Amino acid sequence: MAADGFNGDYPYAGVTVVAENRSPEDDSSALITVETVRDIFAEGVAFGVEDVLRDSLLEAAEIIRDKKLSGCSAAAIAFSGTHLWYALAGNCRIYKIDSDGVSCIVHDQSAANEMNMSPDHLDYHKRIRELSWWIGSSRSDNPICGHARIKQDTTYIILTAGGWTQFEKNAPAVHRKGIKRTSGGWLSFLVRDMKLAYRRQGGALGAVSGVKKGSGSSISWKSLICMAVLFGLIGFLVFASPFSVSPEIDEKTDLFSTDLTEEIVQPLLTDTASSTDAPGEPGLLGMVTDSLFSAEQETPETVIPDISADLPLQIVQVGGSVPPLSPDTFAVSLNSEPDLQWENFAPGIYAIRGDTASVMLARIISSAYPGLEILELDRIITVRENGVAESARWLSGLSPDSSASTGVVVETRSSVAGGANWIRNYPVFTNGNRTDRADEAGGFMGDSLPGLPSLRNPRCYRLVVVL
Repeated sequence: MAADGFNGDYPYAGVTVVAENRSPEDDSSALITVETVRDIFAEGVAFGVEDVLRDSLLEAAEIIRDKKLSGCSAAAIAFSGTHLWYALAGNCRIYKIDSDGVSCIVHDQSAANEMNMSPDHLDYHKRIRELSWWIGSSRSDNPICGHARIKQDTTYIILTAGGWTQFEKNAPAVHRKGIKRTSGGWLSFLVRDMKLAYRRQGGALGAVSGVKKGSGSSISWKSLICMAVLFGLIGFLVFASPFSVSPEIDEKTDLFSTDLTEEIVQPLLTDTASSTDAPGEPGLLGMVTDSLFSAEQETPETVIPDISADLPLQIVQVGGSVPPLSPDTFAVSLNSEPDLQWENFAPGIYAIRGDTASVMLARIISSAYPGLEILELDRIITVRENGVAESARWLSGLSPDSSASTGVVVETRSSVAGGANWIRNYPVFTNGNRTDRADEAGGFMGDSLPGLPSLRNPRCYRLVVVL
């Protein structure tokens, strides 16, 4: 699945879009759909917004058919001023949340919906996978489209099937509980409340909100600006998804070993009264707690953040031999013979600032390599074969301030920069697994930047270790 958007300045429309593949195999349909819609609106759309929104989904469908892919479900909302346009195909849904409660304004195009099947029916979850039309379908249908107005304290939310099936199960009051936060904070609350990280299917969410001044955001209602915030989560148990590590690739590249017994696969709680692995004592729990909490902060209720949904964490090691790291915790690509003519780096452990899993596991790795300093970046970008030209142009023109907080991992068959001087602006610009992962989708993790020509992708790297 994939989620992204573009926040346009009035009178240009912004857009938020989510998509979910029909096939669980390695299929780029969702990514193609999200990128197509985002890029079309990023060119500037001020008139005929509903037509452009529909046409962007149809253009994505044409690309998917040309590539002979399985297709995907998708939902998108475009917005400008107080106007909002939506489009949907497949088994996504669109909801409206306001003072009157929660209402579904566009239902899924599934057999379950057409048959008015109850969620309690034994075949319900099977039937919501049976679609009458989807992006990439051979039928010449159009997405369901419509127009609405954004009012104060009104939120429109789009969800893939993995999201709305959980959304429907809970009382509307639960979902309004955090709505006075910023859009991003509220979506984060939903993700936690629905426990998407623990769901086999995962889920993707996007939202557009009309926010008045004083409602948890610095955006004034008078400015008529709406926020678009996107989240894409892949369920912790679905490591056969398009963003997961393929067992065939693991075996072929022999990137992992299992000598290290310390690993994180579930939430760990400290209990100073009874734990045999308390702060200051050996073992992973003590190691993590010591690195995250100072003595003044330690209490019996201290909870180590749950990062199980992020595992195994994607990591590049530059130099050295195959690292003794457990594959349950680290998915490692080894660059054993780096070349400073084409790469730029200094020894260190490069983590993503504010990324809990990245920072926690960087501190664990630092215990194995005590001579390496942990260096925090705002983002790590992974460039793969399908985005070489766009990424090279963008990276070469990035300002020194932005590039100084950006790490780059290259997994292409040819050089992205050709040894150009601008790679020296990046604290780490290095190769990953260029042989076996070049055909996967690129992307980034961490904070975005204007014009960044890729999507957030959990299959991309969040740690770089340079020996």
